[in-house]
Amino acid sequence: MSGADASDAEVLALLRREPERVGVLYDRYARRLLTSALAAAVVIIGASAAASGWLIGAPAPPSVKADFGTYAPQLGFHPDPGSAVLVAQDGSDQLYATTNSEGSYCLVASTPWKQPGSNSDGGTCISKEIAETPIVAGFVAGTENVQVFAGRVSVSGAASISFPLPDGSTRTVPLGTSGFFLTSINGKACQSSDWSPQIAALSSDGTVVAASTITLERVEGDGGACVLPGVHS
Repeated sequence: MSGADASDAEVLALLRREPERVGVLYDRYARRLLTSALAAAVVIIGASAAASGWLIGAPAPPSVKADFGTYAPQLGFHPDPGSAVLVAQDGSDQLYATTNSEGSYCLVASTPWKQPGSNSDGGTCISKEIAETPIVAGFVAGTENVQVFAGRVSVSGAASISFPLPDGSTRTVPLGTSGFFLTSINGKACQSSDWSPQIAALSSDGTVVAASTITLERVEGDGGACVLPGVHS
């Protein structure tokens, strides 16, 4: 039996028989305890890193977690409400995201007129196939005169997105955490028929690192119904 393999009781018994070995035994025992503590710390740190994954942000409030919890599983997704975090913000508008069992993510928007908890809708879940494309964007909330668009850039080095608005001006939006973005646009939707802007992902120095043309508004049918697609590529 070596000091490194001894149990606490065995160490005490050995010390009673051979007190002159206290220095050696103490050194071995202390090193054994330190090794065990370090191993436990590695396990804890590893578990923490695995739990955080790629989705980071400030924890979502209970109302948002409750909203994700109302998502109907019949729609094909199973959000994890407990992992919900804040990923983007534009003034008083906020975007929350969480992972799901299908390997992608789900989104909930919070605005002054659409508060999670008071009018929960379960959020919007994105398929894994769409989530893996470089840029996704789409409608997440809106009123007659305001449209809120959100999405994500999954390209390394992206710091913002830039795209033309229906009125001809250009909007640049910084990315929040984990590549997500959120922006609200004033004005009625579908005023210029279909709206399919090219969305460019920019690095911190303004270099285009990815670009996608995505239809955010479209007019359908003889009656000119205005359709605002969800988040897609």
